[in-house]
Amino acid sequence: MRRVLICAVSLACAAAFVTIFIAVAVWPGEAKLTAPLFCSPPATEPVVVSDTFHDSEGTSTNYTLYCVSDRGVLTDEGYARPVLALFVAHLLILTALFLLAALLGRLGQRSDGQSERLQDS
Repeated sequence: MRRVLICAVSLACAAAFVTIFIAVAVWPGEAKLTAPLFCSPPATEPVVVSDTFHDSEGTSTNYTLYCVSDRGVLTDEGYARPVLALFVAHLLILTALFLLAALLGRLGQRSDGQSERLQDS
């Protein structure tokens, strides 16, 4: 049980890191991939807008996902919900990769054990 908890927390931390690294630092436009979840007709075209502010505390950048229609009508979907959806997607991808690696590791151990038994006979 403890191993499962450690794996789950590790995967969640890794997914959070990947999400922050990709969706904020490298490719904020990744939020466009969540458009099917948040953009509804007629505003179905996703656009990620960055607003950079300079003040006495330094520079900060805010990202916002907007859904735009053909006629220019837009809806503000924010950035928190798209990033949360991306976190869940990254968590599922990392979990699948972890389980695949664990399965391949077990299969490798079994084949090593079988080959050792065949050599001993």
